[in-house]
Amino acid sequence: MTYPLPSLALKEFLATLRRGEERTGMVTASETFGVIVDLDGAPEPSVGFIPPPEVSWKWISSCDEVVTIGQRVTAAVLAVDNEMRGQAVLSLIALQPNPWLAWADQVGSVLRGCVTRLVPFGVFVSVEDGMDGLLHSSELSRLGSDRDIRAGDELTALIAEVDPALRRIRLSLPTERTASG
Repeated sequence: MTYPLPSLALKEFLATLRRGEERTGMVTASETFGVIVDLDGAPEPSVGFIPPPEVSWKWISSCDEVVTIGQRVTAAVLAVDNEMRGQAVLSLIALQPNPWLAWADQVGSVLRGCVTRLVPFGVFVSVEDGMDGLLHSSELSRLGSDRDIRAGDELTALIAEVDPALRRIRLSLPTERTASG
């Protein structure tokens, strides 16, 4: 896909943006590929772009779950492309505390959660609203072949590993010793 080259006025505006600074604007579109924002002070509309992973720390199926058209948002500037696309890449989550860091402190803790999704390599278990941990199929085999797990089932799991950078929580089944404290 080719994009029209940015105008001189747009290039000058984008040159004023700095990585990490906060900018405000109005959401003009929320698509599967991200959120389009009209940045305040921009000489042209729709120069701000928020990719889906930068919209929310939690798992979302659509950006519409977080933003609405016409909503004013403040976001951090991640990058600027003033040569090809004429846009600023923005982040809403950069201005919020990272909840994955709090979960990193919980490694070794036992929790009770609801199975949210079944995948060929295991099941996802809710650890918090919108945040799931993976219980790998190799762990599930310890439950025995007679155990049929479905979405909605409650499971007790141990937080085995948290990777805040990748936004992943690995769960395991607690042993008798860890389950009893």
